[in-house]
Amino acid sequence: MVLQDVFEEMMQYEAYRAHKSILLYVPPFLVVIGSIGNLLSLVIMTRKPMRKLSTYNYLAVLAITDTLVLYIGLLRLWVGALTGKEVHDHAVWICKLINVLGYTVSDYSVWLIIAMTVERWIAVCMPLKAPSMCNRRRAALVIMGVLALLFAINLHFFWTTEIRHYRTSGSIQQQCDSGESFEKLNKLVWPWVDAFIYSFFPFVVILSLNGLIIHNVVLSKKKRHGLTAGSGASWVNKNSAKPRNQRSSHSESSTKLTVMLLTISFTFLLTTLPMNVLLIVKAFITQGTAPMRIAAKMTLARTITELLMYFNHSMNFFLYCATGEKFRQQLLLLVCRGRAQTNPNVRW
Repeated sequence: MVLQDVFEEMMQYEAYRAHKSILLYVPPFLVVIGSIGNLLSLVIMTRKPMRKLSTYNYLAVLAITDTLVLYIGLLRLWVGALTGKEVHDHAVWICKLINVLGYTVSDYSVWLIIAMTVERWIAVCMPLKAPSMCNRRRAALVIMGVLALLFAINLHFFWTTEIRHYRTSGSIQQQCDSGESFEKLNKLVWPWVDAFIYSFFPFVVILSLNGLIIHNVVLSKKKRHGLTAGSGASWVNKNSAKPRNQRSSHSESSTKLTVMLLTISFTFLLTTLPMNVLLIVKAFITQGTAPMRIAAKMTLARTITELLMYFNHSMNFFLYCATGEKFRQQLLLLVCRGRAQTNPNVRW
């Protein structure tokens, strides 16, 4: 059965028609919202008060990476659904480049979250080692090192993908696909390798470290509460009050940052879990007597889980606003300064 006949038969099923409709209307919304949000996040994360902390360096790079994911992956899906032609089908170099960059930036976004989670785990659970291990220089090395590693892992697409030609009813169409010698690698082996890199391993690491972070934060709060209750009747001189207030302020600031990063990482887990489940279900599903009907439903399920994944790359700005007090302060200063420059007569 030629490709055109397959598409025509699939269009008979409501699930497949729903998949087509979702791809037409949801992606542009996510791309626009994500682009604006990520741009604002990048501007705020690179402001002078934010650059002092290495965590915000990770978040600035994450904003750039998430935008690339939206444009290389989601925008391409939308253009394909809108025009019926995939961008990477037009030339060999586009085919190879989009595959390498698409996989690299998607993986990179996730591993930046892992790096931030590891850094926050060190800061919360090993505070004495944090100053030497969690700094801007080390963050820069991690950012560049992880990018180089992931690019090297996905570099094989320059050799394993090509433009292949398929006969449809009355014509021959070209499609970006695996090379004939690499079909088993790209279609059977690599989906599991990529799932391990993008989803399975990050899921376990982030969930485990978040559990340790939460446990340590709760334990620290109980200890501080016990010390406060035990020393409530004791006399505190003026010289010791200020350092204690400073320590309390620093601890509160650290806790707020921890809450923001936990929210980001848990959101990643929630938005990628359905994709993991679908991959496992798809591997073990029995096709039965109506493979086209099952294929249509699986296509719809994949579209929903994939858009949920892209939703994660477009919503971090709103998570920062909801959970990051320092981020909100810098956003307010940015907006107020912009309005003051527009209208000098307004006083803030």
